[in-house]
Order: sequence, then structure tokens, then C-alpha cells
Amino acid sequence: MRTLAVAINKGGAGKTMFAKSIATAATEAGLNTLVLDMDTQQNSTRWGRRREQQQSNQLPLVRFTTENDLAEELERAQAAGCDLAIIDTPPGRSSEAPAAVEACDLILIPCVADDIDSFEGAPKTARLARTTGKRAVGILNFVTPNSLTQEPAARRVLEAIGIPMAPVIFHRFMVHRDANSKGLTAQELEPKSKAAAEIGALWEWLCAELPLTISARVHNRAAS
Repeated sequence: MRTLAVAINKGGAGKTMFAKSIATAATEAGLNTLVLDMDTQQNSTRWGRRREQQQSNQLPLVRFTTENDLAEELERAQAAGCDLAIIDTPPGRSSEAPAAVEACDLILIPCVADDIDSFEGAPKTARLARTTGKRAVGILNFVTPNSLTQEPAARRVLEAIGIPMAPVIFHRFMVHRDANSKGLTAQELEPKSKAAAEIGALWEWLCAELPLTISARVHNRAAS
């Protein structure tokens, strides 16, 4: 089982959007996938409940957990045959993010284009990754369409603090918000959209980075 943590010491960077979008892509690829929501706001958890109410397919499985229960949840997931666990962490100072970083194979650090507060939150997560020996990668979110300056500027900032930037960038598209209210993700609501293409590209990159082996297994919710 591989474990991905989505973390940054800043709210509003898109952690939950990335967690549920990646989880849905993994599920569609045939992987048994679990989202562990460590944020007390429980945005991922509420999305999962909306998904259960509006769809016959209730996967990926979403569970709220705390720092104290994280290790047990991951052990249980691995024993049940889970392929990928994605940890959605809270913003601000808390003990949940360090616990998630320690437990994961890769940390994805979302940064908001043209938001200095977002980039100022990245070094703390980067230091945490270094102290735990884990790899961290920044990903640029909310890029203005047709902008020629935001991506190179973000890359320079991240490189200065020792974090590589993912090759996929995410633009500001309303479909992410529209899909969320329906318990869906952008690639499900508008599969031919640019937003869906960005998620697909991110998923392909993650498969190589973690790495993940795509199988033809059929999901079994009871086993999770």
C-alpha cells in the first residue's frame, strides 16, 4: 500500500480538492483507495457522505480520523488490501500534519498562485518532510488561465526552499466547486473539461512517482 499526504500550513490551498480528485482517479483506475480526513472541518468526509447519498458507487471510501487513530487506520487499510491511502490534513498549527507526513510515502504541497501566504506556508511542510526523510513536491493551484508569469515564479520560489514542483499545474476552474456540491469530482462531472485533463495528468505523474501498479481488481467495499 502506498500513502500520499496532502499538506501545507495554510487553508484554502486546495488540499481537499486534490485528495478527493486523486482518490477518484485511483478508484477509476481499479485501485482500492481510502481517503483519511484529518481536518476537523471534515470537508472530505462531508463530500463522501454526499457521494453516498447521490450515487450507487460509494467509492472511494472516506473516513475521518485523528492523529491517535491514524496508524491503526492505515494498518487496517493495508490488511484489507488497500492500494492507496490519501491523507487530507488540516491547515494551521496542529499535530495531525506531522503525523500524516511521518506515515506517508510522498507529500503533495499545494500552493496558490500569486498568494504569498501560501508560499510562506510551504517551508514549514518542507522542513517537516526533510526531518522525516520523506519526499515533498509542490503543486501549483488556482493559476489564472493564459498567465505566463505565475508558473515560472512559483517554480523559482519552490526551488529556493528545496522543493521541486510537479509538472502539472491546476488552473482556476469552477467545475471543481460545482462537482463538490454533488459529491463528485471535476473529471466525473465534466470528463472532457480542461480541469479533468489536469487531474488525469496529475494521476499519471503520481503513478510513476509513488509508484503505483494499476490492476484490474474489482473494488470490494466490505473488505475495506
